[in-house]
Amino acid sequence: MSRIKYLTLKNLLVGFLFIGLLTVTQCATKAVPAPDLPKDILGISVGMGRDDAQRRLEEIAQFLREDRKTGQLWRLKDDSRFNHIAVAYDRDKKIRFVTVFVEKTTVKERMRFSDVGDLSIAEKQTTGPHSNYFWDVPAAEDIPAYRIFMYGDEPEFLTIYSLSKNIKTDESEKKE
Repeated sequence: MSRIKYLTLKNLLVGFLFIGLLTVTQCATKAVPAPDLPKDILGISVGMGRDDAQRRLEEIAQFLREDRKTGQLWRLKDDSRFNHIAVAYDRDKKIRFVTVFVEKTTVKERMRFSDVGDLSIAEKQTTGPHSNYFWDVPAAEDIPAYRIFMYGDEPEFLTIYSLSKNIKTDESEKKE
């Protein structure tokens, strides 16, 4: 395996693990009603049933591997912006998170942070060239509360984009 492929795979795995940890260790932020924020990534949304998600994944991607703790990793078949997609399910067999990854050297089209939503209402964390943006979206209709997370190592473009079940917001809304 070439060094480039190894580094890319290693970065994907690190990102995949980071997203899993992010779901568990989310910051306490106030949910922002955001009608213009995405409710899905490539047709897969938080709370979607496993059967529906698997059908969609089989249409758009090739299965690579599964791990009980971190979920499934798939290679996208024909997407100009993303290379891989990862999903994990909760105990009820519903999507807990969906994450897409960008390999900067192979995608045809780069996605800007601002393509996802209004950055002025996002929580932002920056360290050097590394940027993280978050939105906590409250539950609505059949969609549970979820968090949108984006990471990039360039000021404008993302390399990881994720929707994950927002445990803290979901729990606080149940108490109210």
